Amino acid sequence: MSSHLAALDGPWPTDYRQVRWGLYLRPDARTCRDQAQVHDLLQRQFGLRAGGAFMPHATIKGFFLSSSSEDELVAALDPVLSRAMAFPVHNRGPIPYGVGSVVLDIQRRADGANNDALTAFHTACLDALLPHIHPDCPNTPREAVRDRFHGHLTLCMADCPAWLSDEVGAFIADLTPIGSSDFPARHLHLFAFTSADWAGAWWETLRWRLCHAWTLA
Repeated sequence: MSSHLAALDGPWPTDYRQVRWGLYLRPDARTCRDQAQVHDLLQRQFGLRAGGAFMPHATIKGFFLSSSSEDELVAALDPVLSRAMAFPVHNRGPIPYGVGSVVLDIQRRADGANNDALTAFHTACLDALLPHIHPDCPNTPREAVRDRFHGHLTLCMADCPAWLSDEVGAFIADLTPIGSSDFPARHLHLFAFTSADWAGAWWETLRWRLCHAWTLA
């Protein structure tokens, strides 16, 4: 079964230590389609699976460990997301990001200026969730947040070896344009994730479920 279908398989763990949570922005349907097609093509051509282990998304708050319940997380986010207004996002196309990753850059507007609305939105959601992030969370301390936040849609990550990264980057560049040039930030999703190996190649056994959705005014 393809890695991105893992949402459908197996019982869900009850131990909170086996679960990670994440808050994600769903792009418009065209961008979701194109992102998923790139994930499938990278798996078929290069055997890269980590990017396609996820649903199409842009991260607002990445993996975090929490002993709070799903209802408590939803209640923490409701005050922020119920009054937030949709705002425009510009897709500047694929760029290298970190080590071995290629992403669609959505952190800047069409004129090159920082998308302050996106950064402020990320910060408000982060602040709402921080009281619910477990002190032993291994992911959040390594995450680029607040002024270091960089909005993006991942095309390849984690499992791309260094010796292949230049070819993969050029391959992705040949596929452009990928997704819409502009879309509204409107749909937010809270997901839960589990993996058999959070300390290792977690993407090989990653499973997820959609827990809650918000639509901004």
